[in-house]
Amino acid sequence: MRTRINSAIVVVCLVAAFGGGYLVQGQNRTKQEAVKKAAGAAAAKADAAKPADSKKPADAAKKGADDAKKGAQTAQPAGGKPAEDPEEKVIRASAEAFTKLYNAHDARGLAALFAPKAEVIDEDGSVVKGQAAIEKEFTEVFKAHPKSSMQVDVQSVRVLTPQLAIEEGVARSKDSPDSPADVTTYVAIHVNSDGKWRLACVRDWDAPPEDLSPHDLLERDLSWLVGEWIDESPDSVVHTVCTWHDSGNFLMQEFQVNVRGQIAMSGTMRIGWNAVAKQFQSWVFDSHGGHATGCWLPDGDGWTVKMQGATPKGEVGSSTSHYRRVNDDTIAWSSFDRVADGERLEDIPEVIVKRRPPLPAE
Repeated sequence: MRTRINSAIVVVCLVAAFGGGYLVQGQNRTKQEAVKKAAGAAAAKADAAKPADSKKPADAAKKGADDAKKGAQTAQPAGGKPAEDPEEKVIRASAEAFTKLYNAHDARGLAALFAPKAEVIDEDGSVVKGQAAIEKEFTEVFKAHPKSSMQVDVQSVRVLTPQLAIEEGVARSKDSPDSPADVTTYVAIHVNSDGKWRLACVRDWDAPPEDLSPHDLLERDLSWLVGEWIDESPDSVVHTVCTWHDSGNFLMQEFQVNVRGQIAMSGTMRIGWNAVAKQFQSWVFDSHGGHATGCWLPDGDGWTVKMQGATPKGEVGSSTSHYRRVNDDTIAWSSFDRVADGERLEDIPEVIVKRRPPLPAE
């Protein structure tokens, strides 16, 4: 059997045939808690001002809504255009306060924005009923995920009657800064009781690919790849850095392999969404002139990537790789069905890759 160092050389020097560096990973999207989805359904963009008194979130949310309502009532049309519906502004202000309260992990304040008999329904059909139960669920979510966050794009607010309004949009939530985003579409029903708008029902659905941008799809499934990764053996080091392209529509990976202190190979990989094939695709180019394309297929516990390409000498090759996300800081990678210039090569057993820890100065 080949040693780890020889495996590393084969993987990288024949990058076109065998998939690039060790850090082109995928993820098996995990389900999120029902109330976590509710946060996206009720929220607007995460740049709203912080409530004045975090110990009294309900009062702070009410103050933000009341201020927005007063501003809407006194606003004058500009350039002959109709003024925005005052009630719509109130709902949007309340949604912005909701986002801020969620990111502050204030379960009590969030629950105060719901009606006493409100319902929260996630994409699997799970239901949480009642203001007290909703507060409990938020508390458990924040306890389980102390670094969780969310942001949403409120796409529309329609005030149907003085007592009823509907909000629709896309929600993006994360368990931690390095975890993949969970993207859903939502509908939130607001009711006006005693002069106060509150959430009566929130319903989430898995966002279908056709409703998501290339960035949304990458953010949902592969954003956890972003960062710096290291795979070390006694004689070799594979160093990979993955970042977002300026457009936000591709992940850009730079990899380098050092063998016995010398650079053996470097290269780049671009990962994006193929709208025709309805799947992710990768393009790899190594410093010796090799190249490859890969098709990404989700499976039960990760991603399977089918690679085809050629070496600088024109040797055609192919391989199948499997990527399994162990946790936020650990990736497992393996490669099999490897063929180069008609010759079958040995499989590479699962390799564990770690996120580079921050340096002391960081």
